[in-house]
Amino acid sequence: MSRIAPPADAGLSPAIQEIFADEARQFGAPLNTTRVWARHPGLLEAFRAWRKAMRDTTLIPPELRYLLYVRVAERLPVLNRHQHRLG
Repeated sequence: MSRIAPPADAGLSPAIQEIFADEARQFGAPLNTTRVWARHPGLLEAFRAWRKAMRDTTLIPPELRYLLYVRVAERLPVLNRHQHRLG
């Protein structure tokens, strides 16, 4: 759960509602980060542009990208365990 409450769905602009609908189609529900950024629509648009640029300009070939996601996800529990032990 986010520490910053997302805005109520009833007061969202049509543009943000469309973003939420698009993410719901892709992921089953709007992403938590998108819901929080929706509190400030200008920042949401900037964040989405940055995210798209990072995705589209990566040096990692598309056919290897998902393999990298799996490898990083595989290592996260180990990193988290060490962090808790050291902290």
